[in-house]
This record gives sequence, C-alpha cells and structure tokens, in this order.
Amino acid sequence: MLVYFIISWISLIILKLVFKPLDVPVHLDRHSPTETSSNQQQQPENHINSPLNNSSFLNNTQTTPNNPQQLGPIRTTYINQQEFDQLFQFIPPKRFSWQLFTRKFFSDYFQCFCSFSDLFHFFLSFLPIFGWLPSYNFKENLAGDFIAGITVGVVHVPQAIAYAILAGLEPVYGLYTSFFSVLFYAIFGTSRHVSIGPFAILALMTGISCRDIYAQFDKEFFEAEIKLLDDASHNKIGEENNFLTLTNMTKLIPRVEVGYSELVQTITLTAGLIQFAMAILRVEFLASYLSDQLVNGFCTGAAVHVVGVQLGKLLQLNLGQVGGPGYLYIIFFNLIQKLPQVNLIVLFLPKFGYLIPFVIPFELLLVILATAVSSFANLRDNFNVTVLNFVPTGLPEARLPRLDLLPYVFGDALEIAFVSVALHLSMCKVFNRRMGTKTDNNVELYALGLVDSLSSFFTAYPVTSVLGRSMLNVECGAKTQFSGLITGLLLLVVILWLGPILSSLPVCILAVIIIFSMKCAFEKIPREFLHLWRVSKIDFLIWIVTIFATILLNVMQGLALAVTFALLTTIFRIQWPRWHLLSNLTGTENYRDSGRYKRFTPFGHGIKIFRFDAPLLFTNVDHFAKSAITAILTESPSIPSNNNNITINGSSCDKNLFKISGTRKSDKIKKFDLNTHSLLERRIKSSGVKSLIVDCTGFTFVDYTSINALADLYHQLCELNINVLFAGAKAPVRDMLESCNFFNSVPKEQFYPTIHDAVLAASNKKKWQKRRRGFHSELSLKKVSGGGGGGIQDDTNSLCVGENELYQWSFKQSTDTHIIIKEENEEEEEEEEREENLFVVEFGLGTLENLNNSEENK
Repeated sequence: MLVYFIISWISLIILKLVFKPLDVPVHLDRHSPTETSSNQQQQPENHINSPLNNSSFLNNTQTTPNNPQQLGPIRTTYINQQEFDQLFQFIPPKRFSWQLFTRKFFSDYFQCFCSFSDLFHFFLSFLPIFGWLPSYNFKENLAGDFIAGITVGVVHVPQAIAYAILAGLEPVYGLYTSFFSVLFYAIFGTSRHVSIGPFAILALMTGISCRDIYAQFDKEFFEAEIKLLDDASHNKIGEENNFLTLTNMTKLIPRVEVGYSELVQTITLTAGLIQFAMAILRVEFLASYLSDQLVNGFCTGAAVHVVGVQLGKLLQLNLGQVGGPGYLYIIFFNLIQKLPQVNLIVLFLPKFGYLIPFVIPFELLLVILATAVSSFANLRDNFNVTVLNFVPTGLPEARLPRLDLLPYVFGDALEIAFVSVALHLSMCKVFNRRMGTKTDNNVELYALGLVDSLSSFFTAYPVTSVLGRSMLNVECGAKTQFSGLITGLLLLVVILWLGPILSSLPVCILAVIIIFSMKCAFEKIPREFLHLWRVSKIDFLIWIVTIFATILLNVMQGLALAVTFALLTTIFRIQWPRWHLLSNLTGTENYRDSGRYKRFTPFGHGIKIFRFDAPLLFTNVDHFAKSAITAILTESPSIPSNNNNITINGSSCDKNLFKISGTRKSDKIKKFDLNTHSLLERRIKSSGVKSLIVDCTGFTFVDYTSINALADLYHQLCELNINVLFAGAKAPVRDMLESCNFFNSVPKEQFYPTIHDAVLAASNKKKWQKRRRGFHSELSLKKVSGGGGGGIQDDTNSLCVGENELYQWSFKQSTDTHIIIKEENEEEEEEEEREENLFVVEFGLGTLENLNNSEENK
C-alpha cells in the first residue's frame, strides 16, 4: 500500500511539472454550472416574492458554462435596501448619550485608580526601562549595544557642541542637552533603535525664536519710552522741574530682564508640556498634518538656513543678525561683499579630515585633528582664529525655568514641539518597518514630553530623533535601549573630565560639522524630485512649496505657510474630486470605471452609473450636481468587439386602468424650469438616459447641506424623466439621511444594497413614482371614448392620452399641480405585481408628457 502511495505521489509531481493547467472558467459556486443553471430555472424572476425568501434570493443565480468569460454565478433577482435590511436584521444606530460618553472618557483616565495593582501598572507604563532591563540578555545584546553606544556617543560630542552654538548657547549646554536627553529617553522611551538628541533644525528654530522674543522685548520697551516721552511733553510726568533724565526714565519704565539661557529653558519646558498634553489628550494624530512630503521639504529648506547661518562662522565673517523675515538674503549679500576678508587658515583646517586613510567617524576625526593643530600652532593668537576658549566641567545645578515668560514663548514653542513630534514619530515609523519592531505613538509622546520637560531644568534646548545617528546606531548593532545608557556614560565622562581639552577647538570646525550633517537633506533632493513628480503631482507641489516657503521666509513662517498650503490641497481635492462612469465587467457582478477596462458589458435601457469619489459636503455639492448632469450627457463607451453581453429580460403588462396622484409643488424645492425648453433640457432628454444610478460607496460621510442638494438633484432629474437610484450607501450615511428626513422626499425604495441590484431594478422595473414635498391627493380618470386625433388635448375637463383613448378628470386646474398617471395590470387579480406608466401634467400650459409610453422605454 505504501508503494502505491509513493508511486501516485511521484506521478502527481511529474504531471504538475510537465503539463500546464488548462484554461477553464472558474465558478465561484460550490455546485456545478449545470446544476446551478437547473436550479435557476425553477426560481421566479420577479423580486417581489424573493427578498424575504433566503433560498430564492441567495440561490437564484445564473451561470453560463459555455462562456469562458463567466467567472461565477450572476444573480437575476434584486433586492432594495429596505428589504435587504429587513432580511439580514439591520441594527439601528445607538443614540448618542452624554452620560455614556463622559463615563467612557473619564474611565480611560481614572480606571487605573480602581485598585492598587492598576495604579502600579499605570505608573510602570511611564517607565519602560523596568520592563526590558530586568530581562536583558547580556550574552546576546551587550556587545552590539556597547559598540553602538560608544560610536553614537563619539558622534554626539561634536554635534552637541556645534548645535549649541547654532542655538546661541555656550558649547557646554549642548553637552548637557545630549547627556540628559539620552539618559531620560533610555528610561522613558520604547524605541530600541532611534537616537534622540540635539538636531540642527530645532537648534536653529530655538535660536531664531530667542532672537525674535528679544526683539519683541526691545519693541515693547521702545513703545513704553515713546509713551513716557509723550506724557512728559504734556507735563503729565516728571521731577520737580519737569526734567526727565535717563536714570529716572529707566526707573519709570519696567524692562524685562531675561538671560538667554533662561529663555531657552522656558522654550524647552513649554515644548515638553505641549507634547505631554498631546499625549494626555491622545491627539498625536495632529502630527499627521505634517506629512512626509512636508517634513522632507521643510528639512531641506531649513537646511539652507542652517548652511547660511554657519557660513559666517565657517569663514570667520560677521554677516549680520540672524532672525526676521528675509534675513537669509542679507547674509548672502554681506557674504559677497566681505569675501576679500575671509581668513584663509580656516579654509584649510577641514582638509585635515582626509589625511587618515581608515574609516572612523568624520566628526571625531575632524575634532581631534583640528584641536591638535590649533593647540600646537596656537591659531588663536598667531592667526586670529576663533576657538571655543573655556569649556567648564561638572554637571549643572537644576533650576526652575521662568514661568512668567510662557506668554512670550508659547507660539514658537508650539511650532518647535510639532516639528519635534513629527520628526520623532517618522523616525520610529521608519525603523519599525525596517527592523520589525513596534512602538506606541502615545507612549512616545509621553517620553518626548518628559525628556524635554525634565531636561529644561538643566538648561537644555529641545531635542528629537536624528536620522544620521539612528542609522549609525542600527548599523553598529544596537539591539535595545541599553545602547543609549552607554552613550550617556560616554557623554558624562566628557562633561566631567574632558571638557577643557576641547577649549582649543576652532569654531569653524563646528560649522563644518553642522553643514556636513545637512548633507543628507541635499543629497535626496534629485531623488525626491523625480519620485514625487512620477507618483503624485500634488505631493510634489507640497514639497516644492514647502522648500521655497521655508527658504524665502523665516523658518517659522515657512512652516506655517507650508501646513496651510497642504491643508488647502486636501480641501481642494475634496471640493473638486474625480467622478467616473461605471460599466459592468463582463461575466461578473463587478462595476468599474469604464475608462480603465476594455472587457465590459454595455448597458441597455438607458442606464448610467455615476460614482463621485469624495464625501458629499457643502463644499462640493455644486460640483456633484454638475458632474451628475455631465455624466448623463456623456456618451457611453463604445461596445467592445467580441464581448458577450448579459441581457436580462423583463416582463410586460397590459395597459387598462389608470390612477392619478396629484402633488402640490413646494416652494422650497428647486427644479429646472421645464417650460423654457432650454438647450440643456433638450440635450438631457435627447440623451436617451432613463435611469441614473448613483454609486454611494464613495460617500464616506455627508452633511445637512449636501443632503438637501441631493434631494434637489433627485427631483430635478425626475422632472426630466430620469429615474434616480442610489446604490451601496453606507449605514452611517443612511442614518444621516434618516435623521434629516430625507426619505420624506425621496422614497426608500430608490436605495439598493449593491450596484448590481440597482441595475437589475432599473432594467426590469418599468415603474417609478415621483414624490415631492407637499400635498398629495388621489384622483381618478374616467374613460370617455377613443381619443382619435393622435395628439394631446386640453379641454375643460378632458385629456387625450395617446391616439385612441380619452379620459375625463375633475381636479381643480392649477399651474403648480403635477399629475402622476399609474397604469395597473387587470390580468393580475391579486395585485402582487403592478406595472405603472407615469405622466406629468402641467395644467397651466395644458401639456401632458408620457414618460414610459414607448416600447423602447419598457
């Protein structure tokens, strides 16, 4: 038996390798095509008895086994949305309760106080180090974490000093910022691979913010001086002889005395508190407003500012004050003027970095060689080269930031906090995808807020994750946050003992380090340019506008303008979205864009399917209405060759009995003026479209204005003899329609669960009823005689319908009255099926139009 099994198994493998599978039609039904077809013939073709019968609706399908294009059974019965909800027991939405909302909102924050265990785990969630450190695997992770920590720490030292000078602080404050940020993030952070610390763009934003705030202080003091002098000129203030000296003027005008480091402290604390508040309120999604294209463009534009600011230090020139709109133009203008004053020695110092043939970190190499050359050649005294001078040792004393400066720094701190969050979360996202790890954005916001808030007590400036150091951390083998502790220990050694060694380091070397750190921002410009242009023109435009806005304006103003422009592009895309005409893919129940597929089945019966790819809002309702009219007037795609059409036959009925339902038109309903016989109306009537199916799957949500516009469009198209059906409306959208009383104006029977149901209904159903807001009354017609005369007559109490029948009516004549004539089939005694013909009567003009009287409309 085993031998037969082995032989069969080998034979099966050979068959799979030698022979290709046959190209046979795939049937999605478990039954055979013939069996399904036989079952199909036993099912009724009308939909009135089928929706509430599971076997009739769910099994009434049709297959064509001889058609290779048929992918599965296709239903020939349909069901509307109301019957669909009844069949599958639709659950209505729950009413909003403030009590439940408040209880849930506060339970998320106070649930931890229910027990000591919950409270303990709550506080433990703020200290992830107690989660990973006790289970740390020293054998597997220590070597990689140690090497990565030392390498990243070596890079931290020169960058921290350089970025501190960029922020306008003393070099030692950069070391404090790196040490405390790395230490606190190892305790509170959850990402294993990112390297948090100083960043050139945040340092530049901090320095510009401080200079702008000082300018605001000077402006307020100057305005107070002007007011005081004005009062003194009117003898309202002064000494005994009304003489105002500079000394007593200073006493009378309160001037805000603020140290630069105190201002930086307050900015860092405010940014940290904002980030912590974002975590508490769980609004980390706000950082998503800074998209990847916007962040990349902002970093590129800010890199230009960083290079421009460092040119003065690199060439040892005074190029003017940094800050204010357009300061970059002044810097470049002064650079051109002062080029003859460049100190040539500082141009050759960076070249020492190329003397070592083996690979070590560029920043460390440059710092060691430049410090040695500067100390040996005494560049400060002999060649007038600016150096760091004194770098103190020891840790700083903690001090409370000045809270009275919060109103001055809040706006700038808000922008710094958002940029820091966007950069950090994007770095976490990048390394999560690359390394297969997971981080909680909300926990990362807590960590970032705590890092900035606690570091501010030690005169640190805002920090974030940096791509260059993070990549170096991963490439050196970092496995956990323990590498951050190693980096912190190295920085502590530098702060406590090695600071004086850096006193001879030339400032131009720090400028080179800063400019070199911006290299990656410039290198990816060609790649981003080509990639975004190919992928998305709008994202490309956001990237370009962000770069030029940041370069041409100030960094803060450029960021605000870039965010505004990005939000406007989203509004424009919602206001003018794309719309499509859909067609049935041959042999399926799928309906797709007609312009993207060649094998589709054209519709008969004058049916068009219209899809609007956006939520329906007050901003785009006009565009939606115009697009719907354009879709009606657009010619259907040509019939492809060798395409098997799926035809659905409808039943016919005799025309014997009529009823009339009159409706008084409401003044609130907007409609086309049918009496003007405008060109648009004639084009719509001549288009041959009898049914328009609106695919509502693109409506993620709707508002009150758009619902009214949707009802108006429905009635306008009904006036033009076009039956409007809605398909695939989501439950929240239908709930909104129900709450706005939309179905008082538009029948629920016009809604269908799928496009296929709506197509079947429009193909088979020869009846449709127009409902309007207003008065409804039942009228009856009495058949008088054969009409004869072959036209429409308007006598006092008679109307001629067609050529052979004359009916008499007794309704009071009114220009605002619409008559709907319904035709019933007398052959059906149980009134289970009704076929209705509709007529619209304008009594003021005495016109009568038969909507479904021709054979082609049946």
